[in-house]
Amino acid sequence: MGLVALTSFIPITLETLASQEGHLYGTNEPCVAKPSNAATAGALQEGERPRCMISFGHIEVDTASFVMYLTSLAVLLQALTVVSISSMADHGSYRKKQLVVFSALGSVATMLIGAMPYVWMAGALSVIANVSFGAGIVCFNAYLPLLVRNIEQLRLKREELTSVEREIEGDTERRQANRSGDDAASLALADRIGVTEVAAALEEEEGDRRESDEPLVTGQQIIDHSLEQKMKLSLEISEQLNEEKSQLMGQISARGFASGYFGGILLLLVCLYISYLDKSSMWSLKFGIFLSGLWWCLFAGLAGVWLKERPGRELILSDRDRKRGSLWVASRYVVYSWNRVGGTIIQARKLPNAFAFLISWFFLSDGYTSIANVAVLFAKTSLRLSQTLLILLSLVVPICALIGTLAFPRLQKALGYDQKQMVMLLLILLVMVPVYGTLGLILPFWPKLSSAKELFALASYYGFLIGAVQRSMFADLVPKGRESEFFGLYAITDKGSSWLGPLAIAAITDATQEIRYAFIFLLVLLSLPIPIIYFGVDMHQGRLDAEKASQELLQSQEADTDRGSADEDERERLLSTV
Repeated sequence: MGLVALTSFIPITLETLASQEGHLYGTNEPCVAKPSNAATAGALQEGERPRCMISFGHIEVDTASFVMYLTSLAVLLQALTVVSISSMADHGSYRKKQLVVFSALGSVATMLIGAMPYVWMAGALSVIANVSFGAGIVCFNAYLPLLVRNIEQLRLKREELTSVEREIEGDTERRQANRSGDDAASLALADRIGVTEVAAALEEEEGDRRESDEPLVTGQQIIDHSLEQKMKLSLEISEQLNEEKSQLMGQISARGFASGYFGGILLLLVCLYISYLDKSSMWSLKFGIFLSGLWWCLFAGLAGVWLKERPGRELILSDRDRKRGSLWVASRYVVYSWNRVGGTIIQARKLPNAFAFLISWFFLSDGYTSIANVAVLFAKTSLRLSQTLLILLSLVVPICALIGTLAFPRLQKALGYDQKQMVMLLLILLVMVPVYGTLGLILPFWPKLSSAKELFALASYYGFLIGAVQRSMFADLVPKGRESEFFGLYAITDKGSSWLGPLAIAAITDATQEIRYAFIFLLVLLSLPIPIIYFGVDMHQGRLDAEKASQELLQSQEADTDRGSADEDERERLLSTV
């Protein structure tokens, strides 16, 4: 619900407020007043878009560019915030607390935006709302693998796998012990460990090839055969576990997105009805922003009641740190988060499949953000759609997205595709959006995206392709116990690139006076992830790498516990390096 306000209502409202305080380019005439200059009036009658500028001291910027600059600032602050909180959600019981606090802060800021009379006030609140939304999403994403891990059928499958692995470990130890004993002792040992059935099977296989006075089977063969069968069983169970985990993760992720889109659709329908009744004012948009914040606040409260804490391992701090109070302890967590982000990047580079995915996500997320941020402003400033049509355009995207998030998991199951194959399919389909716009620049007979019908068709197609597949794909590659940290890096990658698209499109528009040339930039941006994922991500190996990293982390934590207080001074030194 907060996403509806941040991507639709708030940008339109900010641009409108900026226009009310702005002036036409090259004149002192207000943008919203009837033009007195004949040339300006003639341009308006011919359908050209007069540039509306807003001044900040001696600096003038286009009102649409102002919104994109503000978005870039919010994204930068989001990235800094995400880095600071990423590790706090992995240690102690902060994951749920952070989700609730940032949701409350963002929802209240959102509700207040519509009441602000000046653009700078509304702009400041929009930055707070954006930062809070991004920080909350990090905690929300970190819950996904935890929710999947605690599903009953996966828990039972893990217990079965653990049991088989323990038997393999026991057989391996017995095989080592057997090398120093004779066959009689080995057979006696084999009988005690319950592998007489294996002996019988081997005797039947060997019976035709051995003389009657020779031993039919040795203890070593019995144990080797048992070990071989159990290793095959372990591999089979592991593959089943990964497949079920992947499918369940995609289903839960899709349902979460679908519920969000459904809430957004309800809100947009209410605002559309109000806009239809009152076409001349911004009241419907401001009411929509307030309702978005209220809805966000209410459902964040439900999450606070229903979600379990699922605390992580406590961060070990010295007694001196703890005696300095909660604010000092919180600062230690922030410092530790910044120290760990470098380690996370190093760790991600040790996981080549996860690292390749993050590189692709750098470009893909920027493409998503660029299309979403620019579309509404393009519709308002270039096509000059009415307020009712703008709300209707915002309504089309989540409706189609709801259909897509429900349809693609079923399509994935019907096609038998894994997460990587589905992401590849979605990417290829998504690239068709900028291809359509680029062909309009190259081919004289191709439509040039100059009508509301074309924009609505593209918005429907784009909305249908927005899904949660890429998020659940990354969750498969994340080491257990470091979910918040890695999803923090996921969000940093997202926000670290999301300011580039709007700025690049603004620069292209300023240079060419035509926003349609941005389709070429978007085509390149959305095409780059395709070869990176296809050639750089191996899901099977990625899962194995993540499991190995999880085991190394567990061993490291156990070693820290054993060392206890002897390591406190060293940790304090590391925490003070920033």
